[in-house]
Amino acid sequence: MANQIKSYEALIERLWADEQLKNNFIANPKLTLSEMDIDISDAITVEAHEDSLEVKNLVLPLESKLKLGNLARSDYGFKAVIERAWQDEYFKTELLQNPRAAIKKVIGTDLPDTLIICVYEDTQTIKHLVVPVNSSNEELNELDLMLVAGGISGIKIIEPTIGLIALPESPTL
Repeated sequence: MANQIKSYEALIERLWADEQLKNNFIANPKLTLSEMDIDISDAITVEAHEDSLEVKNLVLPLESKLKLGNLARSDYGFKAVIERAWQDEYFKTELLQNPRAAIKKVIGTDLPDTLIICVYEDTQTIKHLVVPVNSSNEELNELDLMLVAGGISGIKIIEPTIGLIALPESPTL
């Protein structure tokens, strides 16, 4: 592809602008990234997940590989949840098995029953990338409204990142 992707935001903007590209990315993220001149080690598997108004995908990154300031926009509201999972193995297990109950412990309120929460954990060999809802095309879902009501706003993305995989200046992973 002609345009080189150097950040998570740039990738997401491309995916939002091109439905076919987004569908290809969801179906085969590693191949799609390769076609965008982003080389990923053969030792790494990439899985892509798409948020919707009904589904929220949360990724637990490897603590050693990421600072919380580099979280993908779609995960930033869950900073406290991710920090607690890093500090408390029991909580992390609960988060992976029963995300709704675990998240309630941290944010202090019930999540909407209509919202499906999926939690994935990155490993040394598996990276999860989430395509968030295009907020310019959609209304805020109940979870986003709760996060804003709870004072979580002004989300800042530290670049360059692609989801939770940091990109160097010349994209190779």
